[in-house]
Amino acid sequence: MFQLNALANAWPVEWYDEIDSTSALAGRRAVDGVQEPVWFAAKAQTAGRGRLGRKWISETGNLYTTALIPIDGLSPAVAGVSLSIGLAVRDMVIELSQGRLIPGLKWPNDVRIDGAKLSGILLESGRSSQTKQFWLSIGIGINLAFAPDIPDYATVSLAKVLPDLAVPPEAALTVLDGCLRGRLTQFSKFGMSSVIDDWMKATDQIGAICRSQLGDQTIQGEFHGLDEHGHMCLNTSTGEIVTITAGDVELVKER
Repeated sequence: MFQLNALANAWPVEWYDEIDSTSALAGRRAVDGVQEPVWFAAKAQTAGRGRLGRKWISETGNLYTTALIPIDGLSPAVAGVSLSIGLAVRDMVIELSQGRLIPGLKWPNDVRIDGAKLSGILLESGRSSQTKQFWLSIGIGINLAFAPDIPDYATVSLAKVLPDLAVPPEAALTVLDGCLRGRLTQFSKFGMSSVIDDWMKATDQIGAICRSQLGDQTIQGEFHGLDEHGHMCLNTSTGEIVTITAGDVELVKER
């Protein structure tokens, strides 16, 4: 999926004081084709986007960035990429805090501190109509300085948990770049099983009762781990193991 040589060195960054959305910018740039990975980052966004079309509140002080990456083709292995991104953000937090913070992971890629959401991740992919080049964009928002109010979600920022830890967005992105390239290299070299093993060690979802909405269907059960494709498995009240491949996941009861 990825070309390993494209993961070897730090990716260039285009910084903006304010734009509509780094993910929207990546989508516009992708039309012309993507030759090398690049980061788009902004100090503030006027129309930040989260999963399922949600608005992502984007005031100055947090990190708002999107990596636009050329890929060999669209693949169902994107689930492994999603897990890898969550691990990379977790790695970044551990490094920036010098090990004082050890976040947990909630499927598919939420990074949490004491059950509160620290980051939002948006994956999009496509193919340039002009160059026929496939591309992947990885949008990441990380609460460095403040935690936005999000309906139905508890949120947290690094500054709230560690008031003595002042991390500029530029410094956070430098660390995130290395962590993300490292996790994508792991996925490319060693495959899904390696990523799943690390994700299961990092998740705080073990034993939780989860609810997933799939269209008109609601599925609830105890978190039962991930299958070999990185999809979430729930053990329902009837004893049936149901695989969740996509959709929103709500933790009804923490372990």
